[in-house]
This record gives sequence, structure tokens and C-alpha cells, in this order.
Amino acid sequence: MAEAAGDVLILPTSHGQAEARRMGRAEDGASRWCISHPWGTDIFYGTAEQVVAHMTKRVAEREATEGERPPPEKRDIKRGA
Repeated sequence: MAEAAGDVLILPTSHGQAEARRMGRAEDGASRWCISHPWGTDIFYGTAEQVVAHMTKRVAEREATEGERPPPEKRDIKRGA
């Protein structure tokens, strides 16, 4: 489960941590979050609970697609002559 520390949420992943920082509120009252994954960054609007659900979903999607690819050392690498 994600850990909360004030306006920061941390979710452990197989490649490090995903971290969400609250950046403020949007006009409609939802909080704006910057989510840093080991592979990129997302901006998300919603509650802390919605952010945790979004981060969990993105991590699961990423790890599922990585599981479908062979590890880098197993790929065929074409080398120059």
C-alpha cells in the first residue's frame, strides 16, 4: 500500500518508487498532483485515494507490459561487422 507523508504519497514498484506530490488545487476544487514514476511523469487531478488508485493501476500496467518483453540480455542484438 502507498505510504503518505503530508502532501507526498509513495508507492514501491519493482523499479524503484512512484511518488506523488500535491501541487495545489484546480478551479473545481480537486487537488493537482505530480506523479513521478521510475519511467516518467504524470499530472493527475483528484483526491489522495484517487491518486493511489491511479498510481497502482499505472504500475500494474507497466509491469505487465514489461513482463511480455524478453529481458535486455536475451534480445537479439545486431552488431556491426
